[in-house]
Amino acid sequence: MENLPKVTFGIINCNRLHYLKSCIESLLVSTDDYHNKEIIIVDNASVEDGTDEYLLEKEKQGIKVHKTKKRDPNNEFAKALNYIIRESTGDFVAAIQGDMQFILQSGWLHEYVKFYSEYLDHTGCIMLDAQRSQRNKSQSKFYEPIGKDYPFFYDMSRMPFCCSADVMYSRQSLEFMGPFLEKNEGHETGVNSEDNMRKRLTDKLSSLDNRSVFCAMPKISPAVAIFTDKRGTNARVRGNKRYGDYWAPKESFKYYKIRTLEEMKKISVNSELPIGIEKTAIAIGWDL
Repeated sequence: MENLPKVTFGIINCNRLHYLKSCIESLLVSTDDYHNKEIIIVDNASVEDGTDEYLLEKEKQGIKVHKTKKRDPNNEFAKALNYIIRESTGDFVAAIQGDMQFILQSGWLHEYVKFYSEYLDHTGCIMLDAQRSQRNKSQSKFYEPIGKDYPFFYDMSRMPFCCSADVMYSRQSLEFMGPFLEKNEGHETGVNSEDNMRKRLTDKLSSLDNRSVFCAMPKISPAVAIFTDKRGTNARVRGNKRYGDYWAPKESFKYYKIRTLEEMKKISVNSELPIGIEKTAIAIGWDL
């Protein structure tokens, strides 16, 4: 077997079992060619029917499962991130909110690890999910792509280290970042872990003589956020309520078609920017 660096995937869930299943099952399919990996699921006291049974099934398959006993809406996401980082044994750690599906059949994880290992000192994190084309075109500021077969871009408009999730980190990056704040006034309002992390990192980065660390984005993203709500977003859990349209995928665990890397390379061949979600996502049985 290849001597591959180990990758930890940590998935966080709370009362969105349909999304969790899609995330986990598509991850297993899309990384079946990369054997040195581990998966950790952190479930924040979900009460949704079928959750406990699914978690037990995954645990029997060798996936590590940690379920909290009670909700802590303001702090549970930060605590879950810290738990994943603390318990992980990978050289690289991908922290995921559990509301996205992987859509590349295989090959992409090898490319991520190869790029990150080669450009370790200049890469704060690598994004996983495809972005909207308009954002890539008008809001992002990209360096020239690095690599030819599966290129990556450094986005100078983004914080070098994502302050929440849905990216891959190196151990070096995680040590630089430190733990997420676990004494929050709110999940997204007031004093919260994401804003706190952003401020701490901004202060740290400003003290460096030469800022040469960036957020990377692949030309072909391996995942897409699960946008089941008609407004173009996910169903969200806030406090003890779930908001937005929430429904099971129309085909097995798949909201989107899983495509081969070669197929996506043909689609992206003439693009000078990362491929947007509009070209990446093909919905199965519903109107995207």
